[in-house]
Amino acid sequence: MTRENWTSSIGFILASAGSAIGLGNIWKFPYMAGENGGGTFVLVYVLCVAFIGLPVMCGEMLIGRHTRRNVINAMGKVERLSGRPAVRFVLSVLSAGMAVAFATLHAWLPTVLALLGVWAFAKKGFSAIGWVCTAVALAILSYYAVIGGWIVDYIWRALTCTLAPALPDGATAAEVAKASGAVFGDYVANPWRVLVGFLIFMALTGVVLLGGIQKGIERMSKVLMPALFILLLVVIVRSVTLPGAAAGIEFLLKPTAAALSPKVVLMALGQVFFSLSLGMAITVTYGSYLHKEHNILRAAGWVGVLDTLAALLAGLAIFPAVFAVGLDPSSGPGLIFGALPAVFDAMWLGPVWATCFFVMLLIAAVTSSVALLECGATVFIERWRRGHKRGSRKHAVAVGFALCTLMGLMAVFSTNDWGGCAALEKAAALCMGQLAHDSWFNLLDNFASNWCLPFTALAITLLVGWAWGPRRAAPELLAAGEEGRFPAWVPRLWGFLVRWVSPIGIVLVFLSVSGFLGE
Repeated sequence: MTRENWTSSIGFILASAGSAIGLGNIWKFPYMAGENGGGTFVLVYVLCVAFIGLPVMCGEMLIGRHTRRNVINAMGKVERLSGRPAVRFVLSVLSAGMAVAFATLHAWLPTVLALLGVWAFAKKGFSAIGWVCTAVALAILSYYAVIGGWIVDYIWRALTCTLAPALPDGATAAEVAKASGAVFGDYVANPWRVLVGFLIFMALTGVVLLGGIQKGIERMSKVLMPALFILLLVVIVRSVTLPGAAAGIEFLLKPTAAALSPKVVLMALGQVFFSLSLGMAITVTYGSYLHKEHNILRAAGWVGVLDTLAALLAGLAIFPAVFAVGLDPSSGPGLIFGALPAVFDAMWLGPVWATCFFVMLLIAAVTSSVALLECGATVFIERWRRGHKRGSRKHAVAVGFALCTLMGLMAVFSTNDWGGCAALEKAAALCMGQLAHDSWFNLLDNFASNWCLPFTALAITLLVGWAWGPRRAAPELLAAGEEGRFPAWVPRLWGFLVRWVSPIGIVLVFLSVSGFLGE
């Protein structure tokens, strides 16, 4: 079985943008902006994308395209080419530091895993990081699909005009939003209904992957990504034409010095890594299917532009409408499932606009979930060989699907609390210490997003910036024959950013989200 390739640069760019443009842009970015100063957060976010996020993304693409292998083999090969085994020692030291941090939180299972990592990184080096990236991607998909299931259910509610609860005539938007939030709470507390949406979402993800790179992911991206932006524009047109919408536009786009603080900077940095899907091996995997004649700088630039544009458009779709009906923009994670139903309830043809919005949200979620599952599928295909033949995509997708579904079932039955998994609650309290949250869903989200992703992203910058080295890696940023088309300072700037600025930014994000920097 020959290894597939993207058929065109636009296919790769749209697929990579689809992997990045997900719930982090449409769901998380608006409420993060709402809680952290609006336009000030947006400005800091854009700067962090340009100077920290994109250099790391270029590095991940370089690893994948240079080796044309799955993330485990790719990282191991780049390390061998570098001839700098001392970086393994740095990885082991970092893992030992993680073990100490986990021990202070009485998280004994992660402590043991981190100590095993000291040995694994010393012996296997960056190949072991590839295994961590794969496990993290599948773990994230397991609870990401639960949120995808919520979206499936809310599409049905929008189509059947049951999105907002029935209240007496004259109810204010705030009252509708409060009632909608209560309805959402009752919904996620009913695991059997959540299970239906979860299984539908996982099935959509699996079906796309069975088509492979060209007939599955690339074909889907070429259709769904333009559809996503069209739906965004449709909702924006309605949102910005509401009376009072100008206040929402100003809140999103006008930075204020008073809102700038270290917390806003750190929150924006964390959102960049979550939004661009860095440290999950997605870009390494997608880059491994990229031809040598494709320009990585150009491709990464377009992905960054599309990802940031999607986040800004999502803000323009949400905040003008929120201000128009007099709701609080800092409603937090409940902004989408609590406040927005009240917004649509106050609109003319509200169910139509609600359907457009949640279909758009589903598109963003599916394009990202496909990328997460492809990380595991590529590993299974290329490492489970029979003789000299690669593994079957059908079997690889089935295994990845089964693993994520089993983990996701625990998230489905413990979204709000541990009520449906009492035995799991005791195990979590014993093994995870202070990292054990109020549910498996939140525990997995906290551990994967706040601890594992910063560690894997930092390892990738060490591999590219220090082991491989910008001097050897930078020439491959350009396509074959394009060496003279970019100014010489561009690769040099990338080398400086990936070697110094990005690692420092990642360390700050880790210290912030793990609580070591305080408030």
